[in-house]
Amino acid sequence: MEWNGEGRDCGMLKIAVVEDQQEVRDELCRFIRQYAAENSLQVEVLPIEDGAVIAEHYEPGYDIIFMDVEMPGLDGFGAAEKIRAVDADAVLVFVTNMAQYAIKGYEVDALDYVLKPVNYYQFCTKLSRAVQRVQRRRGGQVVLQLAGGGMQVLSTGDIYYLETHDRLLWYHTTKGEFSVRASLASAEKQLAQYHFSRCNQCYLVNLKYVKAVENDFVHVNTDHLEISRRQRAAFLTAVASYIGGVL
Repeated sequence: MEWNGEGRDCGMLKIAVVEDQQEVRDELCRFIRQYAAENSLQVEVLPIEDGAVIAEHYEPGYDIIFMDVEMPGLDGFGAAEKIRAVDADAVLVFVTNMAQYAIKGYEVDALDYVLKPVNYYQFCTKLSRAVQRVQRRRGGQVVLQLAGGGMQVLSTGDIYYLETHDRLLWYHTTKGEFSVRASLASAEKQLAQYHFSRCNQCYLVNLKYVKAVENDFVHVNTDHLEISRRQRAAFLTAVASYIGGVL
């Protein structure tokens, strides 16, 4: 299998179902396998009987974790806090019979919650949203025909932002800076599904690297980029959506 360097398989989805009731646990695992078959997805489903089991000696590697809230050993929120201490990327979805628990889920960056008793249609809606978040976070690749000659392959996750300057399009990345003869508009279309957004006519920002927004500037990695009045509303909406998990 091919790995992306962060402990997660590029094609396979690794999903944990943490639920103390065996009947519910088996049902959720069956729902996941059925959804995967209907949507041509490769999944590895791991049933786990208690929060303490997954939280103890936890190592990043799960893409999605369905977590029961009320469990006798370690409850879902306690387990989620331990997981978040070492893994910011696993998509958490709580399973509960009380909707008010959903609010507390935001403290550990939970994407969503599923209400018991769980029906297949409701569950598929939540699972689909979780899968979309995983796929967007994994990103893709772009092939650059460099202005000075040669070619560079980049992961979209390695791009901080793009900048138009001196009739060239500059890619500011974890691997350095690269220039191509292309328009920002064409790059924007290519990168639209990977959470990039314009802060002004000259910059296209990877929202993954936004550290702060202060006054008319956005902090991206170590750079401060100006936010134009025209792009401000749309850009701030995109940032809020990304942080809130809509993407």
